Amino acid sequence: MKGQELISSTKQNSIKIECDVFLGFDNQQNNYSIKNNILIKNSETITYQYNNLGLGKITRVDFQNPLQIVVFYKNFNTVVLLDNQLNEIKKIDFNLKSTPVTLEAVALSSQNQIWIYDSISSKIGLYNVNTYAFKWISTILENPISYYESDYTHFYWTDVNLNLYRISIYGTIEKLGIQSKFDSIQLTKNGNSIYQLENQLFYYNLTSKSSSKIAIDEKIISKFFFRDGILSIFTQNEITNYKIILP
Repeated sequence: MKGQELISSTKQNSIKIECDVFLGFDNQQNNYSIKNNILIKNSETITYQYNNLGLGKITRVDFQNPLQIVVFYKNFNTVVLLDNQLNEIKKIDFNLKSTPVTLEAVALSSQNQIWIYDSISSKIGLYNVNTYAFKWISTILENPISYYESDYTHFYWTDVNLNLYRISIYGTIEKLGIQSKFDSIQLTKNGNSIYQLENQLFYYNLTSKSSSKIAIDEKIISKFFFRDGILSIFTQNEITNYKIILP
């Protein structure tokens, strides 16, 4: 059902960047990347870095709140919280908890909490970074999580069968639908998404189950990121920004 309509794009600008992984932009247009396992934040005037090689490879960075950045080190079962200058606020080693937890997913939630998914119990929970309290809010998930993202009030995930779900901070789980097959993906709103498949980008409408190709110049896409109508494409040490209007 691909290609029923083409979503046009308007090239805005290109930015040179040297990194191994481009992560995206925050709400103040700072960009985040990883080079040699060092987290880098670039503003227009200054560059910040966070380096903790003793915790192994950075698994994921959540920068939706630039004042409290969440860095997840899966191999060491550890989460680090950083301020807006990438200074370490807090390091949480989940190996030291009285309740054994093996983190598979970590993301920022609201009210000093982070979302966690524990592969031992197969449950989603909230962890309060100030009181150190766990609150398990889901039943046991039938299938492992293959992709996830969050906002402050909801945690979204797809399972290995491409079912898309979300859970609220109050524990209400909704099945939103079935996601199209993807190599990488980012949700937009209402469960819709932009996804990459074989070096092409598509917009997927969950309700109509239809995909529309997004027209861009790049033939090889290392990473894409969408925010506030701007689609950023990372290829070979360059970010190219496109303005797109989603249906």
